[in-house]
Amino acid sequence: MSRNITILIIIATAIFFMFYYYKSSSLTLSSKGVEIKLNNRTILLESIRNRVIPLTFSRLSVMQNTLSDGTYFEVATCEDGYSFEKNIQELIGKIFEANRVEELFSKGGIYFMRVYLKNGQVINLLSQNSTSKELKIFYGIPYEKFSNILKKIMGRELKNLPLGGIFELPIAMTKWNELSDEFKGVLTTHHR
Repeated sequence: MSRNITILIIIATAIFFMFYYYKSSSLTLSSKGVEIKLNNRTILLESIRNRVIPLTFSRLSVMQNTLSDGTYFEVATCEDGYSFEKNIQELIGKIFEANRVEELFSKGGIYFMRVYLKNGQVINLLSQNSTSKELKIFYGIPYEKFSNILKKIMGRELKNLPLGGIFELPIAMTKWNELSDEFKGVLTTHHR
């Protein structure tokens, strides 16, 4: 009997510490702009949603938001029976048909990346893949804003960030339409 009580106390203590020390993170688009929550900090990048373009495919739905500051916020959701590939760098590389994807920093399920496109253009990007069914991508962030966000979150850990992603993007750079036939390397099926 006392053994069961001891085990119960240990489990209750572990659950308490898990909730106490767990810091939730999120990347969301609100009416005020893009909100980044990480390490009990909230960073708001004020912007207005200019246009929303829904893209619907047989296994995937994407809400493509064009923001007033020249950035893009996309939320992709896959159907039941499918999930996004786990390797976030490869996943982003496929979606942008990139030459290279560099992960600069990640914490709490939010990834700070730099995407190098085939035309030589560099895109600063934040991504969250908190569930295997939903992927959020915020990209086209100018270098100054991007480096300021990284400084606020990383603090002294941030080394010199090379210049890149300077210009506003005139159009959305994701390639959902080109990938729509198979979504190879983007979606995986669940075998039942």
